[in-house]
Amino acid sequence: MQFKPITAIVVLLLVVASLLVSGCSSSNPSTTNQTPTSSTATHDTLLENFLVVVKNRTYEEKNWSVKAFEVTWINSTSARLEESIFNKTANATINHVVTYMVFPTTQDATNYLNATNKTAYSLSSTQYTSGGVYQNATGHAPTVYKEYVWNEGNEFVMSQYTYHAISQSDNIIGIDTGKRIS
Repeated sequence: MQFKPITAIVVLLLVVASLLVSGCSSSNPSTTNQTPTSSTATHDTLLENFLVVVKNRTYEEKNWSVKAFEVTWINSTSARLEESIFNKTANATINHVVTYMVFPTTQDATNYLNATNKTAYSLSSTQYTSGGVYQNATGHAPTVYKEYVWNEGNEFVMSQYTYHAISQSDNIIGIDTGKRIS
């Protein structure tokens, strides 16, 4: 029966996306894995801290083997994260590409989110997971949290399935695309 492995992959994608957006419940992440930055660029401090926490949480997850974790700065307030993670439990490699953007205010981020075409998406959550990445990076939970999800293709045929998420944690927007690659 193929239903159980496919369900595990779908759950894995949701867990990875949630980790990237809100984090897991680990309360004491290490800061030894720093996100690479260019010596000539000035990056937004909040977004840099956020990406460091994402990286630390990714590498701390015991059931994952990180195949790739690369941050490319688009400009001083946005960055693209590409990561490939082998999930030991599901025996699957998942690739995620996430663009993170930080806005001057929560209202600016909300305006951006509201203007984004979310026709294919469904609102999946407005409840922030306590102890998540945003809270760890800022010292407080976001006052505004929204996550929209779109499951594209046939989720029972992994080669035809892609997970999409758009989330807002106060003034940070994350746009995520995840796909099983093996």
